[in-house]
Amino acid sequence: MLTVPFLTDLDPQAAIKGSRDPLGIQPIWTRMGRHVVGNLTTVSTSVRDFTTTILGYYFAERVSNEDNGGTDLAVFLCWEQLAAYARGGINKDWVFRGTERAKKNFNENARVRLGTDSAALILSDQKTYGLWGLYSVPSRSSGLLTGDPARVTPSVRKFIEDEYLSTLSGKGRDASDIVNLLAKKSPELLPRDRDLPLFKAVGRTLRRELSPREQEFYLTHLVEGGPEDRTQGGQRLLVEALRTTFDVEDWSLNPMSIQHLAKRCRTQGGRGAEVAGYLEHIRIAEQLVAPAARLFMLLLSCDGRLPCDVSAAVKRQWGPEIPSIDANAIEDIRGEFANAPDNQESSDRWVRLAHALTSGDYDAALSILIELNRAVMLSRGGAAPWVEIRDGKLHVRFLDESSAVLPTRSELPFLWTNSYFLDSLRAVAMQVEGHHG
Repeated sequence: MLTVPFLTDLDPQAAIKGSRDPLGIQPIWTRMGRHVVGNLTTVSTSVRDFTTTILGYYFAERVSNEDNGGTDLAVFLCWEQLAAYARGGINKDWVFRGTERAKKNFNENARVRLGTDSAALILSDQKTYGLWGLYSVPSRSSGLLTGDPARVTPSVRKFIEDEYLSTLSGKGRDASDIVNLLAKKSPELLPRDRDLPLFKAVGRTLRRELSPREQEFYLTHLVEGGPEDRTQGGQRLLVEALRTTFDVEDWSLNPMSIQHLAKRCRTQGGRGAEVAGYLEHIRIAEQLVAPAARLFMLLLSCDGRLPCDVSAAVKRQWGPEIPSIDANAIEDIRGEFANAPDNQESSDRWVRLAHALTSGDYDAALSILIELNRAVMLSRGGAAPWVEIRDGKLHVRFLDESSAVLPTRSELPFLWTNSYFLDSLRAVAMQVEGHHG
């Protein structure tokens, strides 16, 4: 028996690979979320991180044109480090990836180090868990990057040169001092006192408040989905609804907040009604997948127990039925639960699970969850299922006793675990419009 593999909160790639997604829920909520949010990811929530990203690619292109310039990745990582020291040390804005190392380096050393060696990196794996790994894809989806190797688009290049270069530049207006610095192949030590004007220039560029031109630019590219908006205007209408929540301090994703957004979208008619429909589908799906995920995690703490004993305990906790799950509505959106390569079978399992939970047939629900996990593991190359029934008892391969407590029956109607990219869109929209929470 093994314990559940440990993955930190700073390992967003785990969700993408599905290594902590034993029921195949992540592809379901991702597909549904993409109906209304076409460009952002769960971790791309900072406008200034997008600014740092496009400037990193801009400088990488500038350096690549030099005879002895470094690689795109090396230039980008060094720029990200410089930007971090300016944002934190100068602006006192320590909200970015790598704050712990950046703060320690800036506050404790007279000189900061830019480079690709371990002493310079602001994250243990800055390439993967910094902006290169986490913001390149949403930047491309937002129409900020294009091509291979990735480059800023012509319109973004013009925006950078019009909006940022004069602030970034020292003696000239082309930021050549930063380009020359980033072009060096060996690690560079920057004395804080001598290079204070450079840090201040970068800090002014990356100040928390956006200029009017920046607000217009990021509204188009980030908030409204970019020039090739995949939602065909739906994301813009969703933002109109989200604006009504900006002043709600304790706002969170839950069935009621989704219903509110759907109602606001529906009043806009036309495409707004379609967006409202997608939001209702999200609410319906989440009220199934959230308790399903919690129930499966309970199974992982039940090694050696009889399934009937577990189902009896669930019935005592959740009662004879779960009215918050709408099994008929799940049937209506069954296509959203299709997971290759067994689309039909996958949808059928989720529909059967909905009916089992709705009617309080927890014996059947546990069996279907075990069946779901087996199918998901098989689709990932034949990996062993996390839990099976052997000799009439539960045999748990990945033991997890941390999730042994189920939510109460009264908590079930409010349960919410997946983002559908909605909170990312709200966060970015609030920053663009000057609401920092």
